[in-house]
Amino acid sequence: MGLWSLVFAQFLLAAALTLTTRWWPVPWFVLLLSTPGIVLAVWAWAEMGLRKIRVHPSTTDATRLVMSGPYRFVRHPMYAGLLWFTAALVVGEYAWWRLCLWVVLLLVLRTKAVYEESEMRSRFVEYADYCRTVGRFLPIARA
Repeated sequence: MGLWSLVFAQFLLAAALTLTTRWWPVPWFVLLLSTPGIVLAVWAWAEMGLRKIRVHPSTTDATRLVMSGPYRFVRHPMYAGLLWFTAALVVGEYAWWRLCLWVVLLLVLRTKAVYEESEMRSRFVEYADYCRTVGRFLPIARA
């Protein structure tokens, strides 16, 4: 699967989960449960810089290593925020096929993250240490 296919799959799966959620009456429980994911993603966007965000996981000459803000806790806070948000949608309106979509979304984002991490390791010497101390999608418990 090519990288642009992964990007397309990410958006398609997230849209499918969002658009198959009943939004009226307002699902307050789902909104409350999904809020931390939304906050995490927006915080990551703000920390990265809105003009520097790319949906493609490859690096460019403008790519910089960000280890502040939410990146102190997880290496991919935008992906983690999307997973949290969509998991809340699945929990709020459970169906086996929606859970399957979420699992596929998780696999797509993991694949993108692994590729991106490979690129970052080749560009930034300190990225390997960063990976040892900061979890991919979940914070690592530090001793």
